[in-house]
Amino acid sequence: MWIFKWIFGALLIIIILGFAIQNQEQTVSVHILKWESPVIPLYLIVYLSFIAGLITWLAVSSFKIISLKGKNHSLQREIKKVKDELNRLRNANIEEEIDTSEIQKTEESEESEESINKSNGD
Repeated sequence: MWIFKWIFGALLIIIILGFAIQNQEQTVSVHILKWESPVIPLYLIVYLSFIAGLITWLAVSSFKIISLKGKNHSLQREIKKVKDELNRLRNANIEEEIDTSEIQKTEESEESEESINKSNGD
């Protein structure tokens, strides 16, 4: 497989050099707003544009990778927290009282919602 990479790389370099040799006499001047570049060979402008695009792509991709790694890290922490809670609940004794205050609050809120719904419906 490595031989195909080397062959592809060599062909790519030959194509790039062929492009540069064929366009060596063509010169252009770049105008950006009020700035004007000196006369530069066309192949140099193409290469510089390509390099600028690569640098832009690298910056945007790096930001995205860092963002995804941060999100992944926070999700891993959340998964660990949930697994620890699950293991704690699995290992709890049946007689042992598990924190029921949250369950009671949920039941009370459901009952109050039902009474509100009944009064709105009447």
